Amino acid sequence: MSNRRRSPLTDYSYHSGGFEDSSAHYTSVRVRPFWNITGDYFKYEARHDFRSEAALFAIITITAALPLINNMHALIEFVRAISS
Repeated sequence: MSNRRRSPLTDYSYHSGGFEDSSAHYTSVRVRPFWNITGDYFKYEARHDFRSEAALFAIITITAALPLINNMHALIEFVRAISS
């Protein structure tokens, strides 16, 4: 016999059960519309992180804008130098 481990058996006829016909009290099936899910997110979670995310966005925007402004200034100086 070899020491190799055998793969577990797979049941290819498996079907997941549904909770719609369940008589248990703790398995209520409640379908929530998409807009309620996003409303809950903005109501409970997004409010707490807004200030820190806005500050981080401002820092990233300024960090990205400074080299672009510097490059634009250098390009203007280059055009002035070659046009004279």
